[in-house]
Amino acid sequence: MKKQYLYIGNCSEKGIIKYKFDDNKLEYMFSTNDFSRCTYLAQTSEYIYTTQEICDLNNKNSGYIIFYKKNLNNLNFIGKIESLGSYPCHIELSNKNGIIFISNYMDGYFTAYKIEKNGTFGNKLLNEVIDKNKSHMHCCKLFNDEKNLITIDLGTNIVAVYSIYSNTVKKTTQLQLLENTEPRHISVYNNIIFLITEKSCELYVLELKNNQLQILRKISILPPDYIKKDSDTGAAIKISKDGKYIYSTIRGHNSISVFKYEDENIKFIQNISSYGQIPRDLEIDKTQKYVFVANQNSDEIAIFKRNIETGKLSYINSYNVPSPTCILVE
Repeated sequence: MKKQYLYIGNCSEKGIIKYKFDDNKLEYMFSTNDFSRCTYLAQTSEYIYTTQEICDLNNKNSGYIIFYKKNLNNLNFIGKIESLGSYPCHIELSNKNGIIFISNYMDGYFTAYKIEKNGTFGNKLLNEVIDKNKSHMHCCKLFNDEKNLITIDLGTNIVAVYSIYSNTVKKTTQLQLLENTEPRHISVYNNIIFLITEKSCELYVLELKNNQLQILRKISILPPDYIKKDSDTGAAIKISKDGKYIYSTIRGHNSISVFKYEDENIKFIQNISSYGQIPRDLEIDKTQKYVFVANQNSDEIAIFKRNIETGKLSYINSYNVPSPTCILVE
């Protein structure tokens, strides 16, 4: 297997942490050790961007985005810029349009900046909030060849679609989900949108038709016949490269649910322990043969073998990593 590298976002004081993945094992390489709470990551071939989750409701500009230039044995700090909101928890990059999108959780502001060719930030394109009293922007995802972007506001239960141009970001439509649904994370395959909810622990399948969002399917991410507890919350969602299998983490229940998506139908395949506490994120490696799970509260990355034919996971081992919240594969 060709060597791969993992960048780990986390809630510790270590900054971004890098590991080498080879022969089913993680080997520590370095930590930037410069900023705390670098929780969510995004990358281009040359640069890495991270949110810094700072919360100060008395200061709207309390969060930051920090950016680095990649180096095999280090990340070279370039600079940092205000996220124009409190507690930024997610970022998305449009390489085609040169734009970074920032979801600020605590006060719900959604922000977009231009990115220059040298990786630094340019003009602000957008900074808006749906409802100052309720909004908790949590995630956004590009689709339709980066011509559109979908955002989810956990506080207002609103899913919105934007049209993306080189210097303009414009909202075109939105969908109101039921109260106490709390949409949290998104993955996209061939313009089909897969959305996981936090409080209701559900998987939604959405499609944009005639500039309107339509719900195609909805299913619980919890095991069949299991009675949901208040502590059970959906966390992250990822899709296999072929679009056939969906993986979702469930905090509280501390597990991963696997679904097969075929002919516009969803089938429950497996629920397996996350082998740790509070699985906040997961990622599939480049070979599609492994899945990594970030168990935040037990300070570990769990590694699973993935059966490409059936989608099922089998546990291999775990490695101690401080408070992991995001996994980025290079």
